[in-house]
Amino acid sequence: MNRSERRRQQKLAGKAGRSPNQPTLANQQALGLAVQHHNAGRLSDAKHLYQQILRADPSQPDALHLLGVASSQMGEKDIAVNLITKALAKRPDFAEAHSNLGNVLWYLGRFDEAVASCQKALAIKPNFADAHYNLGNAFRALGKFDEAVASYRKALTIKPDYAEAHGNLGASLQDLGKYDEAFASLRKATALKPLENSFWVGLATTLEKLSFTSVDDGVLQDLSKLLDRPRVSVSGIIKPVISALRCHPDFSQILEQMDLDNPDAATAYRDAAERLSAIPLFLRVMGLSPIKDLKIEQMLTFLRRAMIHEAAEGKADANGLPFSAALALQCFTNEYIYPETDEEKEDVENLCQQIKTLVEKNQDVPSSLLAALGAYRPLHRFPWAQELGERAWAGDIKEVIERQILEPQTEQSLRSQIPCLTPIQDTVSQSVREQYEENPYPRWIKIGRSIKSKAIGSVLREAPLRFDLGDYDSPESPEILVAGCGTGQHALSVASRFSDARVLAVDLSLSSLSYAIRTTRALGITNIEYAQGDIMELGSIEQRFDLIESCGVLHHLGDPLAGWRVLVDLLRPGGVMKIALYSEAARRGVVGGRSLIADKGYATSPEDIRQCRQDIISMAEDGNSEMASISNFGDFFSLSECRDLLFHVQEHRFTLPQIEAALTSMNLRFLGFEMGGKEALRKFKAAHPDSGALTSLALWHKFEHDNPDTFRGMYQFWCKKL
Repeated sequence: MNRSERRRQQKLAGKAGRSPNQPTLANQQALGLAVQHHNAGRLSDAKHLYQQILRADPSQPDALHLLGVASSQMGEKDIAVNLITKALAKRPDFAEAHSNLGNVLWYLGRFDEAVASCQKALAIKPNFADAHYNLGNAFRALGKFDEAVASYRKALTIKPDYAEAHGNLGASLQDLGKYDEAFASLRKATALKPLENSFWVGLATTLEKLSFTSVDDGVLQDLSKLLDRPRVSVSGIIKPVISALRCHPDFSQILEQMDLDNPDAATAYRDAAERLSAIPLFLRVMGLSPIKDLKIEQMLTFLRRAMIHEAAEGKADANGLPFSAALALQCFTNEYIYPETDEEKEDVENLCQQIKTLVEKNQDVPSSLLAALGAYRPLHRFPWAQELGERAWAGDIKEVIERQILEPQTEQSLRSQIPCLTPIQDTVSQSVREQYEENPYPRWIKIGRSIKSKAIGSVLREAPLRFDLGDYDSPESPEILVAGCGTGQHALSVASRFSDARVLAVDLSLSSLSYAIRTTRALGITNIEYAQGDIMELGSIEQRFDLIESCGVLHHLGDPLAGWRVLVDLLRPGGVMKIALYSEAARRGVVGGRSLIADKGYATSPEDIRQCRQDIISMAEDGNSEMASISNFGDFFSLSECRDLLFHVQEHRFTLPQIEAALTSMNLRFLGFEMGGKEALRKFKAAHPDSGALTSLALWHKFEHDNPDTFRGMYQFWCKKL
């Protein structure tokens, strides 16, 4: 339950009904005081007073009902059901109690009973906004999205400023694929309660499916706020944010004017840098994620070229510093994926010498020079980086110093502190480790994390997964293994998703692990232990796990199925596992890219990766659909991700029949897919409405044959050890 839900229930808790058998004066006073405690969030004090009233009058319905509400808020759901049911036995026309009982039943996953309870409340009190809202929640949990939308809209007709109803209406509209309407509803929710993270996360999820054709200042401001919300993932909303920027008059004009062969590059750069410095949304997004747009990449390549020449000539303009600092952050984040000319390399060397001389003379180094150099080379690699890192910095360049000098220094200091669980002897594992030591994957700045952690069973049984777990019983403090954690995104997601979890996150690469540890500590997360190790050797450890996740990892092993079996052996009986593997069908374009690399003899150096990208871009522009498909991958826009996408030292791909055979051989029951987008799932359900179809890999295989891009983001599925 999020904070706004608690506040809503606390407010509702104060609405005691009128009992036909009024309590004594003393009990009335105690009840009033208990409600004050309850509404103030002092649940233990309120609970004590409710119990005191019930000792004097065991059937007093207000005290039974409100004690049930308090018990629910304290996590005692079964007790709450019992207490509210007793209140209703005494007063069957108690609408508030029926509604709150429906809410508790919803939390317990008893959705049909929740619907019935809310409908009883509405039969008694038709204009009861909270009952309509709770009914909407129950319908949504059952996958009855049209009914949920109708219920939320009834609640809003009665109570137009009902923020939670706006938020859940937006979520249900999103479930129905009505993204424009969902976006509008969630914007209303954030306007009413701007500090509620769940509304912003919902807004971000909806935004992933939108592309703007026009925007106003309000939309641009909301997008800027969205990027700053701590629980919102940036990677999924880059494209819609870019579409909004393309509607900005100044931005769109500059984008159209940029030309790599412009003879008046200096004037064009100074004007563009100053104007772009006045667009906060663009500066912010450049600092948070690779810009995944080839047209904007071309613009930034041109501006960077003009910027380094101006800086090397001593003509840097401070008015464009906000943009040049943001460009330095962007290039560091995408690991200098943009191509550079021989002239640019000369300017870089010239600028390096200028800065070196200034540092040696203990003179101030202009921020514009550091920003220009930071857009071409990571500053922490220069001998003078330590000294500059110790100086006091302010303004736009401060974040560049932190990102390019101080954070890498912290990561370097962490490497020697990382425990080693297993040797790394397998030759393929050694090659993979080498790749990720050179290019830790991926470099990220801000990720989304779950707003409220839940028990494993709750996560898997509730929307959007709704898996049939049979008699699965969630462990109270689950031990979880993330096998192949990379730079920490996956481990952080798991640690926030499951309640009271203890997470062991293992990876081959110390560079990746040090990045993960630094970011985890910065977020204040304490329930993750990181260690170096090889999946192929993990059978030697004694620990066993309730949940294991290995996503995008097994297909890079020499023998993926052997590695998978190692993980199965580490899983406790009845435990659950999430696996993600490449799809043969969805990777057909990537296979073509790998063939191009082999034909042209490209190595894995940064220069070769950059040149290969330019070849792919050129071929895509000439109409090659296979290359166009590659250039549409999000991973195409940073060096480590592009290397992982196209140049990986080891890649296996799978079909669903192969996965089904593996599951059978390892005694695992397929639970279902976890899919980012809802369109494919809706399309599959329309073709196969029977609920059992969702776990038929044979039907999914047929569906993928007809829709080969369904698993472009890998097969991501859950299974249970029998």
